[in-house]
Amino acid sequence: MAEIRVRSLSEMIDDDDLTTEAIRQGVREELLSQARAGNSVPVSENGAIVWLTPDAIYQRLGFVSPPAAKAS
Repeated sequence: MAEIRVRSLSEMIDDDDLTTEAIRQGVREELLSQARAGNSVPVSENGAIVWLTPDAIYQRLGFVSPPAAKAS
């Protein structure tokens, strides 16, 4: 049976792809959380700050807005 090697914390931190994916997932989860709460969020687009509505958040993440979504 092959032994499974566990990576050390420093090896995981040095893995740029792993770090980037963890950040991406965290941002995605928080955006969904804000959309579920009915909150708009600010984002930077081409140097300008714009507000994404919950519907726009769902759309950007590839979801259909739930019918009972609150709007802010």
